[in-house]
Amino acid sequence: MAADVRLDTYGLQDALKKMQKLNPAMRRTLLKDTKAAAKPLVDAINARVPQSPPLSGMAHKGRTGWAGVKKVQISLNTRKPKTGSITAGAEQIAVVRVVTKGAPVAITDMAGKAGGTKSRREPKYRRPNFASALDSRIGTPSRYVWKDVESMAADAERALQPIIQQFMLDAQKEF
Repeated sequence: MAADVRLDTYGLQDALKKMQKLNPAMRRTLLKDTKAAAKPLVDAINARVPQSPPLSGMAHKGRTGWAGVKKVQISLNTRKPKTGSITAGAEQIAVVRVVTKGAPVAITDMAGKAGGTKSRREPKYRRPNFASALDSRIGTPSRYVWKDVESMAADAERALQPIIQQFMLDAQKEF
């Protein structure tokens, strides 16, 4: 599961590619500053993810268990956008992606978003629905990631704009 902060940029992809050849340190500085600008968003999301399992059935060491849970982290994407995603001459690149690598956080964050509030088990084996149990304990879907992303994405974009603009100016001078 990923949340993207998208910026409309002109020539950022080409500048990054050329800068890697001419001045790799400047490119690394851009990527480091970009991660620093998105860090408050990631910290806010990670603070919302609980340390202990939200449901007793998640207290195990398997792939969906809460033991050793991987929280949210920043992923940078500087690849060229896919062929149908370019609009009006602007390259729309998801420069910063806020991603959870672990299944338990992604599952508990979005469980119940698409419905599925009824159990399909036979009545004598029926137990409380997973999404309903999470709703009663933690809240409705979008429990960790999207609540913060929607409210803080604009702040992250504002923090990234001057970094990208400065890089583009430095890149023009370098070229």
